[in-house]
Amino acid sequence: MRSTDPTAPTVTVLGDPGRIAGLARRLSTAWRVRHTASLDHVQPGELVLLVHPVVAAVARTRRALPAGCALAVLVPGDADTATIADVLLAGADVCVRDGSTAILAGHLVACHRRLSRAPSPGVDRDPVPAGARPTAVAR
Repeated sequence: MRSTDPTAPTVTVLGDPGRIAGLARRLSTAWRVRHTASLDHVQPGELVLLVHPVVAAVARTRRALPAGCALAVLVPGDADTATIADVLLAGADVCVRDGSTAILAGHLVACHRRLSRAPSPGVDRDPVPAGARPTAVAR
């Protein structure tokens, strides 16, 4: 039985639920997976999963998320590296290729752990300043 605890790790899914069929079975029963059409009910600390979005939607979603949320993006299995780089630069915390709900679940668990853990001393978690240029992305 899925958790009804409002403090349980929560994945809010925006997009085609058929693409992630079986995801809830890959996560602990303490987790909640909910499907929604908007970000209206996303709470700080939740994980948001976008399913096959365009890059502009990733950037819009990142800007609209409450503080402390992680943004995961599921891209088509044949997405090229440039698309993945664009998704990450648009604000995704993790980008996973479509194909395995087990791999997706592993990435979501890792995102939750990073959200739950205190930052290491000396690590700057501020977002990249506006206008900054990526230095490690090759096209």
